[in-house]
Amino acid sequence: SLQVPYHSSKYITSHRNDQMLFFNRVPKTGSEMLVLLLQWLQGDNSFRHVRLKNSVKRHLSFEQQLEVAAEIGETVHESKERLLSFDRHIHFTNFTQLGLKVPIFINIIRDPIEKLESRFYYARATPRPGGLTPPGGYIAREPPKYATLEDCVRGGGHECTFIHGKHYDLAIPYFCGHEKFCRELNNEQALAIAKRNVEEWYPVVGILEEVNQTLAVLEHTIPQFFKGVTNLYFNELMAPHHNANRQRPHKEEPSIESELQRNLTLEYDFYYFIRQRLKEQFQQITNTQHTTAL
Repeated sequence: SLQVPYHSSKYITSHRNDQMLFFNRVPKTGSEMLVLLLQWLQGDNSFRHVRLKNSVKRHLSFEQQLEVAAEIGETVHESKERLLSFDRHIHFTNFTQLGLKVPIFINIIRDPIEKLESRFYYARATPRPGGLTPPGGYIAREPPKYATLEDCVRGGGHECTFIHGKHYDLAIPYFCGHEKFCRELNNEQALAIAKRNVEEWYPVVGILEEVNQTLAVLEHTIPQFFKGVTNLYFNELMAPHHNANRQRPHKEEPSIESELQRNLTLEYDFYYFIRQRLKEQFQQITNTQHTTAL
């Protein structure tokens, strides 16, 4: 568990660039909300936020990682701002192997089943991403086979069936890296590396269900980027699920939830690890503020 604030010696290395923030976003976790807040904060906090291109690919070859590093390096070289933040859907990338100092990594995750539900129903409420309709025509699309997540789980649909050892776009790879085993379901090595990378490189990983704690810890721990984020969120955004899909049904059946939880065992292990870490960080801040006020 994290016992020291970000500015302490645990996090200071010759390989770190404290003037650069990197948000390697996990999809369907409320990450667009956090990007929006960064875009709003950049003026007040005198930094520039950059959305990196080609965010469809998350699992990259070494050559593709070099291309990302080159894009970042070029932006840093050309930027007039001293502080820069970047975001992209991309698995954890060790920038020291790519000729760059390691930025301050942040991320946000959510309950694995909630994330699965969000992706499942988003696909049914949203036109095909990237699909272009020619003038005067339309693109025929097969209607989804399953209308509800329960039906999908019972019917063994590929969107909601998780088989041990197969590759999936879940949360752990975004903290583990680009090795093939990082995407394997319930891979113990991937979980261990993800946890180690969080402790080593991520001063803050938020939880969507705990947005108040997440923003408080971000503001306290990385103030050069997040000063004022709590007030901005409550006064301007006013909702934890800014990009919520209102067509989603109510809670899944308990039997379906239990089956999914069993299949996503290590994803839940990681989620509870992050949740406990965030809780401890928030308590530290609260205790410090209480002591200061006395």
